[in-house]
Amino acid sequence: MQPIILASDGSPASAAATREAIALAAELHAPLVAVCVEHVSIPSYGYYGYSEIYLELHKSEREHAEQVLEKIAAAAGAAGVECETVSLEGRVVDEICRFAAERNAAMLVLGAHGWGALHRVVFGSVSQGVLHEAPCPVLIARSLDEPLREETAAQVTASA
Repeated sequence: MQPIILASDGSPASAAATREAIALAAELHAPLVAVCVEHVSIPSYGYYGYSEIYLELHKSEREHAEQVLEKIAAAAGAAGVECETVSLEGRVVDEICRFAAERNAAMLVLGAHGWGALHRVVFGSVSQGVLHEAPCPVLIARSLDEPLREETAAQVTASA
């Protein structure tokens, strides 16, 4: 059976995605694979001592990914769902989509921070990038605890 892939960065925004992915895997009796992408930017310049800084950043990212994946595996286990965990390294959107294609994923599940247009332009949006590049259906889960942004509230009111 094709797996459900959960992509998580451990942020509060990804908690809803974790809950949804575990629930889907349990309901569909599908394998669950959780991934966390280690991403350390490499600047185009370097200086003396840069390699030590890079190694420390890489180590920190690896530890963070391991902690995120351990928490997901524990939550899945508590729900009676077996969960494989995989740590990836590279550009986040590219690695998530590459992995989903390799595993012939039934679905990708990830969270969204709910940032407005300005934040997305400045920082980019992993969920939006995955949505456009994924080789399979994508479920973007939003936390019910997040307040509606003003423009979203206005759209809901206008359509009512």
